[in-house]
Amino acid sequence: MNIKKIIPISLLVFTFTACTELSEDDVREFTINHIENQVGYADAVEGFVNGLSNDLIAWTNPVWRSTPYEYSTEGVDGSAFYEDSIKVNIHDIYIMGNHANVFGTIRFYIDGVTTTYRNFSGIVGQENGELKWQRWIGVDNQNLAQGFLWPSTEIEGGLSAYNEMRNAMMNLEFELAKFISDTLVEKDPEWATAHLGQMQYYWAKQDDLKLKEVMDLALSKCENASRAEEHFIKSYTRDREVGQHELELAMLHAPDDPMIRVWYAWGLEDNKLAIDIIKRAWWRLPEHGGVNNMLGYKYMADGNMEKAKKHFEIFTRANAEVPNGYDSYGDYYIEAGEYEKAKEMFLKAYDLDSNWTVSKEKAERIEKRMNRVNSEE
Repeated sequence: MNIKKIIPISLLVFTFTACTELSEDDVREFTINHIENQVGYADAVEGFVNGLSNDLIAWTNPVWRSTPYEYSTEGVDGSAFYEDSIKVNIHDIYIMGNHANVFGTIRFYIDGVTTTYRNFSGIVGQENGELKWQRWIGVDNQNLAQGFLWPSTEIEGGLSAYNEMRNAMMNLEFELAKFISDTLVEKDPEWATAHLGQMQYYWAKQDDLKLKEVMDLALSKCENASRAEEHFIKSYTRDREVGQHELELAMLHAPDDPMIRVWYAWGLEDNKLAIDIIKRAWWRLPEHGGVNNMLGYKYMADGNMEKAKKHFEIFTRANAEVPNGYDSYGDYYIEAGEYEKAKEMFLKAYDLDSNWTVSKEKAERIEKRMNRVNSEE
């Protein structure tokens, strides 16, 4: 082999690679200009189309059960470019030779109002000396659920602590929920739903005087709370009819909230209706302990033991450290006539938390029953 021919070829390859490698500044300028110029109806069409590769693969809002597709510019007439301004915020550009991966956020505006908030990721490549989008994926914030029981507080870390409190409430960990609730009330004395953990604790302990005291205090702080928060607070009453009505109203204003749906379903005598109410919460949160727990009991009450078992299984697998999951699974096994497995589940719940004496008592009753049956044989 002629070594003289190898060297010039190697130099040629190096020169070509060096010339085609993208710069971060060029990619940034292209990204911002191409996106922010998508305004003005038909005036935006030419620039939009010129910035797209003929081989562009796009994935629009993969939060839905969609798939990527080959993008076609046929039919692009500018009618979609109705916003009057667009702002791009680039978070990261990763250069990969003659390609670049771009992470960013786009805000679309009409008269200063945000009409779309989109996070995106795309691959920019060089074709015939021009930069073009070769891959694109975008997710719009408005396609996600917003109908939750959001907390009306501005304290740092408030949302995270609030969610911890609510998870404890839905897992029937009353002491933990009250402890978190006490802490939140202290941190933000004007926050109405910070009292939820306290209210559930006193409701479960049947301390109606203390429950009313805390509820009145929470309601006195509802001036800056949402309608959903106020109705949910009012649902903590011994009057079942009033409680259900308040939960219905709360659900109107926070239709995606799992706690409201589970609490409301718990009070329904119609098991099939209750299941339908909870299914919407399960669809969004299929591993949520409290949601699976209530679905399990409602399916069990409706005679569908097969589906009930699946939800208790999901509960315990996805929330392995939650005692209530095993206690509920134990109730299922009693209903199924599998007493040894029921006993195992109850003891597991008690082993995780010695405060779950009710689980230990259930296991002891099963032990006595099994001993009695064995002695009779």
